[in-house]
Amino acid sequence: MRRLAITKGLHPDERKMSEVLRHALVRGTSEHYEDAERYDHEYRGRRDDVAFYIDVAARHAKDGTILELGCGSGRLTVPLARRGHALVGVDASRPMLARARTRLGALNTRVKLVAGDFRALRTAVRGRYPLVICPFNAFQHLYERSDAEAFLAGVRACLAPGGMFVFDLMNPDLRWLSRDPNRRWARTRYKDPRTGAWMIYSTQIVYDAPLQIAFMTVFYERADGVGRGRRTLLTHRHYFPRELEALLHYNGFEIVRRDGDFSGGALEPESEQQVIWCRKKSMARNR
Repeated sequence: MRRLAITKGLHPDERKMSEVLRHALVRGTSEHYEDAERYDHEYRGRRDDVAFYIDVAARHAKDGTILELGCGSGRLTVPLARRGHALVGVDASRPMLARARTRLGALNTRVKLVAGDFRALRTAVRGRYPLVICPFNAFQHLYERSDAEAFLAGVRACLAPGGMFVFDLMNPDLRWLSRDPNRRWARTRYKDPRTGAWMIYSTQIVYDAPLQIAFMTVFYERADGVGRGRRTLLTHRHYFPRELEALLHYNGFEIVRRDGDFSGGALEPESEQQVIWCRKKSMARNR
């Protein structure tokens, strides 16, 4: 069986606690977000989820403040603020938060941005919110069950009575995850927004099935081959639908709705996303 190089040969308990693995996860949670301007350029065409969360906010946060977990560079924060919503945005990446503040400009008066760890939400934010959102796979940076449970406990504490928690994450695609780890994929030619040089973007993926973590290396290289390229590591924990359902259930949530895209389509094997709407279970349902 193919094993990830950094965990090969380790007993599961040793692998879990390996400092090498820990370092890889820290890198995979931060490196992709260090260049916030490049990040915005890379995802400038991703708009379906923005329209979706604007609609969710119109339904569930007409008069209240939205708590956005994983606000990043403001890709979603800015359009929500432009529509008059007050927000508290939490993110672990200071470069992304700095970019968000720049993009918000005068809209900062309705938005509070906080540097914080998802696993300790109550140390970062106070109050209760009618709507908590966690967009664009941010949930997938919770690598251990204990991480996810600490996060969900924080979300529960932040939700107002009757409040809604809405988030999206990838629907695991085993064909994609099992691609040859020695090949480059998704080769894309693009123009660097700062230098104007033509670049080649490509990826390499290694999936550790027991950990359910995909280790993706993203390569940025000049198309003419001049100079040294740049690479970043991006890691995602993949949650299967039934696993996620159980995780939410045993941490005090009930799923109100579960879709396979941002247009309300059914969750099917070929769906790329899992779009989850949930709320806190009542005490009676918790028994």
